[in-house]
Amino acid sequence: MFIGWLTCIPAVLLPHSLCRFTTANAPANRQMPIASVVSTNTKKNKETDILQKIILNVDFQKLFNNTMKITEFIKDDLFNLPKNQTEREDYKRFVFKTFDTYLEKLNELSVENRSFEDIHFSFNSIISRQNHLIKYIKQSLNDYYDGKPAKAYDSLIKGLNSNLKNFDELLNVRTFQKGDDFYRIRIHKANFPLSSEDFFHIPYNLRGKVKTQRFSIPGFPSLYLGTTIYVCWEELNRPNINDFQAVRLNAVEPLKIIDLSPPQKDEEDPYLLYKFLMIWPLIFSSSVKVRNYEDEFKPEYIIPQLLLQWVRERAEIDGICYQTTHIDFSNTLSEGEFLNVVLPVKENKSRGLCNSLKQKFEMTDSTSIQLNQCSTGGMTFISGDDETLRMKIKKIELIKDRTSPYSYSLFGDLESVLTSMKSKKIK
Repeated sequence: MFIGWLTCIPAVLLPHSLCRFTTANAPANRQMPIASVVSTNTKKNKETDILQKIILNVDFQKLFNNTMKITEFIKDDLFNLPKNQTEREDYKRFVFKTFDTYLEKLNELSVENRSFEDIHFSFNSIISRQNHLIKYIKQSLNDYYDGKPAKAYDSLIKGLNSNLKNFDELLNVRTFQKGDDFYRIRIHKANFPLSSEDFFHIPYNLRGKVKTQRFSIPGFPSLYLGTTIYVCWEELNRPNINDFQAVRLNAVEPLKIIDLSPPQKDEEDPYLLYKFLMIWPLIFSSSVKVRNYEDEFKPEYIIPQLLLQWVRERAEIDGICYQTTHIDFSNTLSEGEFLNVVLPVKENKSRGLCNSLKQKFEMTDSTSIQLNQCSTGGMTFISGDDETLRMKIKKIELIKDRTSPYSYSLFGDLESVLTSMKSKKIK
């Protein structure tokens, strides 16, 4: 079989002039001038060399192998997040169309009878699970648009629960360890430090000030944190660096967080990529960039808000972390983790702060870039752990096509200052 296939290579791969010598050789008894014989033999030798080179360059493994690595599939542009809607496109239609494109790509592999060589899961079960999840996310959006938020929540839960695959097994539950640091910033143009209590979640008695946010509904307090000051700055749409103050929150116990962030560009673990693929519809629908921030109703928040409601009912889960939607990761040289963390309150009180959340953190006093520059005369003193800064963000691009180590930036410098400041219990 293999030899027979090789004999057809010249007819398929070689130019017509090179193929002739395989079928039009002169009879053995034909008399030819010596010079002609030498010329013909030389020509045949050259043609034989060309044929051998072609055969040697054929990648037989690719020709006969009908598999691909999941790492290759995930590199498709479809998986780049966050997604931007077109100017006039309806949000729901945009999401539905993206889901259809995703399913088409999976079905193409199925039609070609392809499989992922680096994971051991049935491809048909992958497609079935994705069809199930997408069906109910679509239904959830339809229910919400129809003015039925309770039914929308039920539809989403049906999508998360399935006999095909337990959703709990697919979630990437990340544990932030005791001692891990998080940050919050607040706009404050005066140079007097704000009280540290002003940096926690909005008190219950001021819940009227709680606006709609990506993962929380109006009137429901949640604690939003950034893993770096830079992420916090991006989330507030890059305010003047002299117009905000910051605090560091230090975890005093482990935090169990559902991680909805995409994998790092250099991630090679096929099982982690498989889990990302299996919940990608949920991650995508929670990561669509808001088109109109001035609007009271933001459809981009429907699925993430319903998802946080589901998290609140899970006592073992503290919150959700997700990649910021304020950075275009398809067009940046910045590298690292750019994460937000949202922790919903666990109590329903009339005044004060959530005791459960207060017990999970200690907090520093507040400071600012301007106050720090005033105290040092503008000089930079490396007072924190430079390696810790690099682990979070390797490099940052604030000027187009120019990168620098995060520790060199004003944000990294401020984090170093906060690291040197003692954290205290939250009153």
